Amino acid sequence: MSTDRSDPTLAYTLPFQLTKKIHRSVPDALQPEREENGQHGKIVVVTGGGTGIGAATAGVWVRAGAAGVVIAGRRKDKLDQTVVELQKLNKNGSATILAVPTDVTIESEVENLFQQVNKAFGRPADVVIANAGALSEMKTLAEEAVAKWWKIWEINVLGLHNTFTAWVRSQPDAKKPVGTFIDVNSGLAGKIVPGNSAYSISKLATHRYMEFVEAEYPTLRSFTLLPGIIPTDMNKDSDFTIYARDEVEQPGALSLFLASSRADYLKGSLTSVNWDLEEMEERKEDIEKGLLKMSWVPILPTSGGSGF
Repeated sequence: MSTDRSDPTLAYTLPFQLTKKIHRSVPDALQPEREENGQHGKIVVVTGGGTGIGAATAGVWVRAGAAGVVIAGRRKDKLDQTVVELQKLNKNGSATILAVPTDVTIESEVENLFQQVNKAFGRPADVVIANAGALSEMKTLAEEAVAKWWKIWEINVLGLHNTFTAWVRSQPDAKKPVGTFIDVNSGLAGKIVPGNSAYSISKLATHRYMEFVEAEYPTLRSFTLLPGIIPTDMNKDSDFTIYARDEVEQPGALSLFLASSRADYLKGSLTSVNWDLEEMEERKEDIEKGLLKMSWVPILPTSGGSGF
């Protein structure tokens, strides 16, 4: 934890930093072994769970004592490798670990994912962490092939929609679903970086999507999570590598908090692994009023403004 803003590797962190304190590693309060972060009896599904943030998040949930940890991804070989690593963390055998090959852009495969969860555990997942995503190639709008540009949208937006709707439909009462749904988003949704249009705009769309989730399904607990800048295979060849100083376990550790009633004041809101929870809780009333939700053009009445 630090308040030093002179570090040059914070160049892409500071524009999205809410609190004075900056976290670039898992805080002690969010360590999965702490009693208040325990997830005993819960079933979690992590998409994009074969590598990177998804695999690390699954590991955090195993360490937190979850009853079921289900990872989904396109590449069976990567899923199988991750299952082996997760079993090493499953020291007391309390977690049932399941891997389900899934392409989130294909509705039937995502439906099968949640059918397999119900079959294996006899009930729906308690928590879903929608982590599957894809980065753009750094090309301008007209340079990028249309099919490649749109494929990013299919993975990031359609994939999120398929994941959410299949989970809801897997529940006994799809009109009043229960549980926690977390979208792993990106700060680049709020910043224009030339050559990054497909990723940035699709992540902005999924941010708004999650606010519709909250509005249409008030029985759920839903959150948009900024995962920081983490050194993973997804960004290893990008220009952001030098800024990737956050820990891969941070999103998973924060998800433990979000899956608890302690995070109820954040429902429907944006949060980040870099933000300090104690500072945020000091502004709990403002956050509950929508401080961390999107506004369109702030001056317009629809966003709370009064015009000129």
